[in-house]
Amino acid sequence: MLVVDSLGKRYGRRWIFRQISFSVSIGDRLAILGHNGSGKSTLLKSLAGLIPPTEGTIKLDGDSRISLGYAALEMALYPQLSVAEHLQLSADLRGVPARTDELLKRVNLEYAADYLASALSTGMKARLKLAMAIQPEPKVLLLDEPGASLDEAGRTLVQEIAEEQASRGALIVATNEPQERRLATHELVLAE
Repeated sequence: MLVVDSLGKRYGRRWIFRQISFSVSIGDRLAILGHNGSGKSTLLKSLAGLIPPTEGTIKLDGDSRISLGYAALEMALYPQLSVAEHLQLSADLRGVPARTDELLKRVNLEYAADYLASALSTGMKARLKLAMAIQPEPKVLLLDEPGASLDEAGRTLVQEIAEEQASRGALIVATNEPQERRLATHELVLAE
């Protein structure tokens, strides 16, 4: 499903990580662990195709627009678009059905469909990003510290989505949180 071979990322002369190899398939839940600055988020961005690796390869079955879902705190939203408009735009870019009502209900934002992104709390933004990540029912779901800005109900939602993802594909979560670490069946520890 996803095979990573000898992956490395360097900025200038400094290697963020190097020689990372792993694979995930249906049912796998991988936690990427490491201290702040160890490259967890950079690795997820490379897997998502947002930044190119310096070395190594990433092989994914299928079209990455549909086969990958990605959510991170730093993902930008369009302040002038509503919650529903974000889901429609995401669907249009991926070529999948928007499933707006279903997804908003799934992440407990059904009341906020018409809210502008600029009016959302940090936790509401995190829920919207999660909805966009699961929208295509991806083979591989990448979550970067998914519970960092969520309340207890939101963290429970992340756990539920992780379980659902394991039935249709793989989950890769970058985290240092013990609760999120328990979502994993495997761990990869990044170190300087």
